[in-house]
Amino acid sequence: MERKEELLYQRFLNTAQEAVRLTAALEGFFSKADIPEEQRDAYAAYLKRRIRPAMERLIRENALEKLDALEQLGWFGAREMDAFILQAQRLGQEAAMLWLMRRKGERYGYHDRDFTL
Repeated sequence: MERKEELLYQRFLNTAQEAVRLTAALEGFFSKADIPEEQRDAYAAYLKRRIRPAMERLIRENALEKLDALEQLGWFGAREMDAFILQAQRLGQEAAMLWLMRRKGERYGYHDRDFTL
């Protein structure tokens, strides 16, 4: 394992700042480097618990491939997907918003409300 990945993992383990830890977890999880499976599992466990801030960060960065990778893991459902769509809209990230809306349609569908009496 390269020194860079080891330093990243140590930063992930030892920082008390959630923003720094989230950055390290995202960077480590999506790293193309050959890192030990237990490290990748530690990143994954953290990201699964912190899926909302992780997705928000990826939406801000318009990182569609990474959004896709996290969505495919099944760590969140339709309610969270709606929140992510609204977040992308609020941030003005149209590409992320459209991607999320398309994926919501494929995965969960859109249901019209019925107000019949």
